[in-house]
Amino acid sequence: MNLLLILLLQLVWAGSYVGQKFALAEMPVGLVLVLRYGIASLAFLLAGKLNLRQKFSNRDWALILFIGILNFSGSPFFQLRALQLTTATDTAILVAFEPLIASLIAALFIKEKIQRSTWLTFALATTGVIIMSGWKGSVGSIHMGRLIGDLLFLTSLVCEAFGSTSGRHLTQKHDPFPVIAWMIFFGFLGNLAGNFQWLTTSSFSYVTTKSLFSVLFLGLFSSAFAYGGWFYLLRKMTVNQLSLSLFLQPIFGSLLAYLFLTERPSWETLIGGSIVLSTLFVWVWNHLAIAKNMKNHARKKKKIDHGKELVAEIRT
Repeated sequence: MNLLLILLLQLVWAGSYVGQKFALAEMPVGLVLVLRYGIASLAFLLAGKLNLRQKFSNRDWALILFIGILNFSGSPFFQLRALQLTTATDTAILVAFEPLIASLIAALFIKEKIQRSTWLTFALATTGVIIMSGWKGSVGSIHMGRLIGDLLFLTSLVCEAFGSTSGRHLTQKHDPFPVIAWMIFFGFLGNLAGNFQWLTTSSFSYVTTKSLFSVLFLGLFSSAFAYGGWFYLLRKMTVNQLSLSLFLQPIFGSLLAYLFLTERPSWETLIGGSIVLSTLFVWVWNHLAIAKNMKNHARKKKKIDHGKELVAEIRT
């Protein structure tokens, strides 16, 4: 069941880049943000998950507010700006950076020394991003617009990484659905506040059914369903285990971008994307192996200590 949910979530998120492209063709960034998270908030309200009877501590409310603004105002803003400059295929590939970014953020917070292999992985993957952006060697040029778009998308992943690492603490203590419901609602309020003046003075006669269905998909599926499912899985699995599923997004995303946006990957995309994905996959796999070995070692040590205690009791 968890595996099926993981596959479905990654497919929905891969489709969100196509949906955002459709919406951006007719709507400004601010309107997409307000409609997307307004629809998601309404869905949670109708489901009974958005109510004031939730027993959160003041500290938890503050954390929910912070993550909501960061994850559902800041991150999607950078995503939409990125998609105005780069391709949906690029963004689907760049999602694989999230586990590495989360690891770097966690290490900085606990003041842990970052391993050399992590810095090497970051350098190689970044080289892949530059190649994706159109670099052809010393005589070639970089498509600056596309590179800026890719960097903006990576900025959105920094916001999401903060949310994933901080949000796990909340989902261990509370039902994940009210937690994510309030985060999305606070994100909606942040988007509404940031775009209120523009929204009240603009005409929306240019908005068509196509873009409305796009934001409906983004609100109901890419936001309410997908993030609710992700936070549910955070209670069942570790972040490292879930991070492997992110490598499905480049596959689904490239296919959907080809089918719906007629995006045909260039050689730069294929070569750079391969460097990004292979480098990050090896890094994530190694981290999973290290974590598993540490867990097994801890279990063995616990058994040995328990055996020593039994021997000591018998002798006495």
